[in-house]
Amino acid sequence: MTRIACVQLSLVADEAANLEKCLGLIDAAAAARAELVVLPEMSNWSGGLVRSRAEAIEHGTTIPGPFLDALAERAERHGCFVAAGVIERLGGEAFITSAILAPDRRIVLKYQKQIPFSAQRVWASPGRTGNPVVQLPFGRVGIYICADGLVPETARALALQGAHLLLNTLHSGGADETRLHVPARAVENRVWVASANKVGERELGAIGAYCGGSQIVSPTGEIVARADDHSDTVVWADVDLTQAEDKVLGGDDIFLLRRPECYRALVAPPGLPDQTRGPATLGVAALQPTGYGDSAVDEAVRAWREAAAAGAKLMVLPGFFPYEPAAVAADPDGAAADGERYLARLREVARGTATWGVASMVEREGDRCFHTGFLVGHRGEIAGRYRQVHVPAALSAWATPGSALEVFDTPIGRIGILCGADALVPEAFRVLAYCGAQVIALASQWRAEYEIDLVMPERAAENRVNIVFARRFDSPVSRGSAIIGVVPYPSEPHWKVRSPDVVEARPGARFVVSGINLAATRDKTIGPQGCDLMASALPAEYGILAEVNPRGSRE
Repeated sequence: MTRIACVQLSLVADEAANLEKCLGLIDAAAAARAELVVLPEMSNWSGGLVRSRAEAIEHGTTIPGPFLDALAERAERHGCFVAAGVIERLGGEAFITSAILAPDRRIVLKYQKQIPFSAQRVWASPGRTGNPVVQLPFGRVGIYICADGLVPETARALALQGAHLLLNTLHSGGADETRLHVPARAVENRVWVASANKVGERELGAIGAYCGGSQIVSPTGEIVARADDHSDTVVWADVDLTQAEDKVLGGDDIFLLRRPECYRALVAPPGLPDQTRGPATLGVAALQPTGYGDSAVDEAVRAWREAAAAGAKLMVLPGFFPYEPAAVAADPDGAAADGERYLARLREVARGTATWGVASMVEREGDRCFHTGFLVGHRGEIAGRYRQVHVPAALSAWATPGSALEVFDTPIGRIGILCGADALVPEAFRVLAYCGAQVIALASQWRAEYEIDLVMPERAAENRVNIVFARRFDSPVSRGSAIIGVVPYPSEPHWKVRSPDVVEARPGARFVVSGINLAATRDKTIGPQGCDLMASALPAEYGILAEVNPRGSRE
């Protein structure tokens, strides 16, 4: 076991006073016998007090330099590692940087923030250190800083290099970070995350306060230690970092599921296509039929008609919904023949209600079978096909993987389709967002409680895309289908644009209907000064995401 401590603190406009507070809290963590102490982003001088690059350089510190030297002395005195964030002065530039200091005073890792947030974009340069991971005595460790965690790429790049523990240094006044993004990064990568944030009033006239909530999160989403939202304090926990080596969820290794050859858009973005056509809003429904075979299809047809009468224009059915999985494995050819019949029924109800729908079936082409998501048009036509890219172990005996993630341009908006185990792969959603998806129809099932509470809201938030998740009635987790809709920028409170609401069906309900905002997906802005979820990312730093055998891979 390794004892990790997260320091939570408020700062003032006095570097000496800030240093004294940092040292005192490191001492407190050491008194609790912490082996690694994590301090927040910009612990030397609050970025909220900086208005220009000249001010950042004035109040910044060199690396190495006096501020980190003092922290290194404490690391040596207590025989522990210390991770801390500072404003770094480097030539004529300023960076937001975090470093890990060893007990022998060495800087063993330095990471520069890749996505300066909001007003930081005026004075901080995007980082140029890449995404380093260091082997410490207790495990492999990487760092990402605040807004880097608003997109999935940086944390994913660290996890793919075999990181057991991600240190997240924060300077945040948005509850979305501590309640959503931090735990989501842990569970989607099945790694530990230790996050240290600030407290106290926000500076330069900003409304509200830093939100605290420093925490340590396990690979399964358990918050093993968490601070309040207002105190200068230290929280700590004993963690087993080897738990991060287990990447299996519901029978599938989430890293071995990946299809890096399909993620080129993450390292060479195509540029968002035109999204100005189509409606501003759309009524959508997730249908929840029970049972298998023709009776399940009958129930789906009835729910489809009722949802259409309630205003839905797009229906999404659960993954593989008419099939009992074991029966498909025994006779995939027969399942494909059944799928044609099931699909004919759904095409008929789509034509009769002048609505659209997404359903996944077994499809046969030549001597191969696929798990295919069909987009049914309002005239009953097949308007699109998506063949599941991420085929899970349970289907691998018969299902041929698809070769591309696609978005379909329709009169009711740009629709992406994902099926089943695709839900476990953040890259799939991100590629569809880069391809201009306004709504992602996800025919799947819940495998863990945190998928509905954390993962799907995170997928919607980080991509500014609406998600309709239709879950199977026999999902291992008995939660209902979900509709997660994005809101326009700017929002009130300011962080709401990064923390969408979830409309969840009762598990026994026939369907759930909600309106979603398609126009809001056209703007990926999340803060002033051009802070954009797509344009602010650094694709040149994400090459590992598209490597077939990334460093740290077990393939």
